[in-house]
Amino acid sequence: MEFTTFFPTFDDYTFDFNYNISTTDNELPELCEANEQQLTIKMFQTSIFLLVLLLGVLGNCLVITTFVLYRRLRLRSMTDIFLFQLALADLLLLLTLPLQAGDVLLGRWAFGDALCKLTRASYAVNTYSGLLLLACISVDRYVVVAWAQAMLRLRSRMLTGAKLASMCVWLAALLLSLPEVLFSGVDKGGAAEEGEAHCGMKVWLVESWRVKMAASGAQIAGFCLPFLVMVSCYSLIGRVLWEKRGTGASRRQRTLRLMVTLVAVFLLFQLPYAVVLTLKLAGPGAEGQTCAQRDETLLMEYVTCTLAYTRCCLNPLLYALVGVRFRSDVRKLLHKAGVQFRVGTGSHTESCSSGSPTSPGLTTLSPLPPTSPLPRPPTSPPPLPPHTLAHSISYQPTTARPHEHTYFFSHP
Repeated sequence: MEFTTFFPTFDDYTFDFNYNISTTDNELPELCEANEQQLTIKMFQTSIFLLVLLLGVLGNCLVITTFVLYRRLRLRSMTDIFLFQLALADLLLLLTLPLQAGDVLLGRWAFGDALCKLTRASYAVNTYSGLLLLACISVDRYVVVAWAQAMLRLRSRMLTGAKLASMCVWLAALLLSLPEVLFSGVDKGGAAEEGEAHCGMKVWLVESWRVKMAASGAQIAGFCLPFLVMVSCYSLIGRVLWEKRGTGASRRQRTLRLMVTLVAVFLLFQLPYAVVLTLKLAGPGAEGQTCAQRDETLLMEYVTCTLAYTRCCLNPLLYALVGVRFRSDVRKLLHKAGVQFRVGTGSHTESCSSGSPTSPGLTTLSPLPPTSPLPRPPTSPPPLPPHTLAHSISYQPTTARPHEHTYFFSHP
């Protein structure tokens, strides 16, 4: 009996199996397997990413090209400078889409911690700079509409101010993106041997509540402050346009319509993803979620992330649909790339490398039939006798000018 007291049996212990099971579930979130719905969403998101990459790069390169070729030396307003930088920011973000597509397709982040930070920081900088640039555009539009005559006299100073404002915008965007740079990384979730790794924010691993509040506050301030500026400015612009109905109102309304559309599209496509990221930032993280909660979070993140990146290829489309000047610049660019004109002293020739003369988007010079010879200028008559020169009308040969059907681009 004394021997058994030194070696207790299992009857002397009680086990809480429910506690152990729940602890195991919390410590091993990697045991959650992807279902068929998630695989379908991943394939769809990858296809959308590749399509957005193609259309967005082409569209934003077209915007940047038209600005460089046709507006670099004649920027008329601060808005031109801000729109150029908005296209540049969208283009830089689109270049990270191959990494995002690979992450979604593989189901894990396989590009290292440095590229993870770069991708997350690029998205944050693009988001904050886009909002701040749109806020600056709203301020510029209000100043131009409310004090149009004064702005004409101060145009050079306003352009200088636009460059300074642009520097401040990028600096503020970098500062607001610091939480992404500092706390983003590859989270393996304790499953390195399974090859599962995710790129995201890891603020929930920080014990300091001040750090979490600062990261959440940066996201909220980066959205709310520019949004309040835009709402205030466009409300004031609407009131001014209503009071100044008449000359030039149509042109101002077209510009206002484009700006309001850009803001609406930005908020509609960008705000849901920002809300999801903020809720995820304030949550317990993947380690504290069940499989069902984790699937729901991933689904919301997939859908809203796709919307956010799709917005980058919509701005050029909005410029083409609403912006008169952008359509004019694109037509000039296509005109320059597709049609070449050579005008000689007595003849007119035309060469066309792409497009047709009857294209609705581009009207060109009407060439002569290829089988008909070019008209020759009439020869001069024989010289008149000297005594008749005073009473005669001098004859000067004229060259027939071909009839031109060129597209006259409006210069705003």
